[in-house]
Amino acid sequence: MTRNLSTPLAKKWPVFATAIFSSILLFGGYFYLYGQDASDFPDGFDALLAAPKSHKLLFENAFVRVLEVDVPPPGQTVPMHHHRWPSLVVEWDTGGGSPHIHYLRPGRPLRDVPATEAPAHPGSWSIHWMNPEPMHSIEVIAWPKDAAAHQSDPAGLRIEIKCHP
Repeated sequence: MTRNLSTPLAKKWPVFATAIFSSILLFGGYFYLYGQDASDFPDGFDALLAAPKSHKLLFENAFVRVLEVDVPPPGQTVPMHHHRWPSLVVEWDTGGGSPHIHYLRPGRPLRDVPATEAPAHPGSWSIHWMNPEPMHSIEVIAWPKDAAAHQSDPAGLRIEIKCHP
C-alpha cells in the first residue's frame, strides 16, 4: 500500500517554510540596522566605560546585556555616554515626583526636564522599550520633595538586546 503525499498539510509545507524563513530574515534585518551610524556611538563612550558610577554590569552574554542604572544625587552629572543597542527598561515605580534633570546631547540644545509632583501610589514595576540612545549626559538638578521616602527603592534595569553594531 502506498501513502498519498497530496494531503492538505503536505501541499502547504512550502508556504509555511517560506513564511517562517521570511519572518526570520525580516526580524534579523530589523535588528541588524540598529546602531549602524558609528558617529552616534563612538568608541570609548559605552555606558559601562564612560559612566561606571551610574551603570553596573549584572549579566552579559552574546545576546543580551543587563545593566543596573542609578540616578546620581542632585548636583552630580552622569558623564557623556551612549547605549548602542535597543533595550527594555525596568523600573520600580512608587509614585510620587520625578527629579529635575538636564538632558544634554552634543550639537543640540539643552533639554530641561522639570521635576514633577504626583501623588504616591502602591509600588509597581514599569517596563518600557527604548531605541538605541546616542551620546547624552544627564545632570540631576534637584530631587522631588518626596525623594527621601524612596531612598531604598531598587535601581532600574536596562536590558540591552545586542544586535549588529
